[in-house]
Amino acid sequence: MNRRTDGAERARTLLERSAAPLSAECERVLERDLRRVLSAYFELEGAVELRVGRGEKIEISVRAQASRARPFGVLG
Repeated sequence: MNRRTDGAERARTLLERSAAPLSAECERVLERDLRRVLSAYFELEGAVELRVGRGEKIEISVRAQASRARPFGVLG
């Protein structure tokens, strides 16, 4: 990438972050907590993806993939 593109990308990232309802650190903590909770019910494959956006209200989307559900009664 050239310097102009790098600068534009950094500016876009800063603008997105300033409008975000949660700090980057808070999002990381939330992703970690969601992974822990979902892992109690499913055998997860890969990362838990979290998107938190601001519209009229705060929109929260969680995406994860699992190989299977854990048997009922064998949580944790």
